[in-house]
Amino acid sequence: MADLLEIYAPLVALVLAFAITYLSIPAIIRLSLVKRLYDLPDVRKKHAARISPLGGMAIFGGMIISFVFSTAHLANPALNSVLVALFILFITGVKDDLYPLVPYKKMLGQVLAIGIVVLQGNVRLESFYGLFGINELPYIVSVLLSLVFFLGIINSFNFIDGINGLSSGIGIIVSCTYALWFSFFQEDLFLILALAIVGSQLAFLPYNLVKAKIFMGDSGSMILGFLAAILTIYFLQVNERAEEVVLLKIDAMVFSFSVLIIPLMDTIRVVFIRVFILRKSPFAADRNHIHHTLLDIGLSHAQASLLLMGINIIFIVACYFLNDFLRAKFLFIGLSLTAIALSQLPFIIKKRQKKRGIYQAHS
Repeated sequence: MADLLEIYAPLVALVLAFAITYLSIPAIIRLSLVKRLYDLPDVRKKHAARISPLGGMAIFGGMIISFVFSTAHLANPALNSVLVALFILFITGVKDDLYPLVPYKKMLGQVLAIGIVVLQGNVRLESFYGLFGINELPYIVSVLLSLVFFLGIINSFNFIDGINGLSSGIGIIVSCTYALWFSFFQEDLFLILALAIVGSQLAFLPYNLVKAKIFMGDSGSMILGFLAAILTIYFLQVNERAEEVVLLKIDAMVFSFSVLIIPLMDTIRVVFIRVFILRKSPFAADRNHIHHTLLDIGLSHAQASLLLMGINIIFIVACYFLNDFLRAKFLFIGLSLTAIALSQLPFIIKKRQKKRGIYQAHS
């Protein structure tokens, strides 16, 4: 029995994460109704009232239980640090979902979790792998850059969790992409982690994508962003030391950029507007996100999420096949410019609709 579990551990993790998450969500919805734990609509959120913001509890439970159960036969020096950091982020997220925290307190929880995995677990960006001529980084630079990277990815998933299904859908794409690579590299521990994430997100989507009954909240989106950062860093490290390298080492950085293109580009754009144009805090809520504008020009939540997910997949596939024809820095610049151009299209359409008098804000 133990041997069978080891052989089919990735599949067990996927199915178990799906089952636990899917079956626990109805109970969480009922609990939220009984205890009056709702995410109420406001200027930015025009959904119907009485929707539970505690989907992260089901996502976290399904993912963590299936991962720990399926990896009993495996070990990794960084594993304990990752698990501790996940619990810190989960507690911070739940607290924010129930009683919103001021930004600096939420940031403090994120920094504490990141510090544990970077300093104790040594999970960090150790090199640029030749991109722009930069290779191994000094330790202090590596730690600081890793801190910025983790904070960026965690909050980027938090930012895109503004419409139904988007954060989950991008999380599935990111995790599936890395799962394929970990399978190729025979890295079972992180293959299981990626599939546990996929299972929990697949179970969450039916309750969230169309006529949402529950939101993942900060407890879900922060964990998802944190795990996306973990998978990215480990992918870079594994690709660096692999005997058979499918992607050139310098191109692995660019490939990871393509995998995270939607949350990264939206976050960079929104933070730039808030800080340098509006002179506001980068955490000041607004409707300048790409997904909000897609709603404004007439798309439904599901249509906007599926469109952005499709674009994410196109970028990944394009990056993989262009890898053999373009040098890394030119590929990176090309992907960035294309993403910037595409991100402006919804805003151009919205502006034209206003001029023609057919624009109206959609929920």
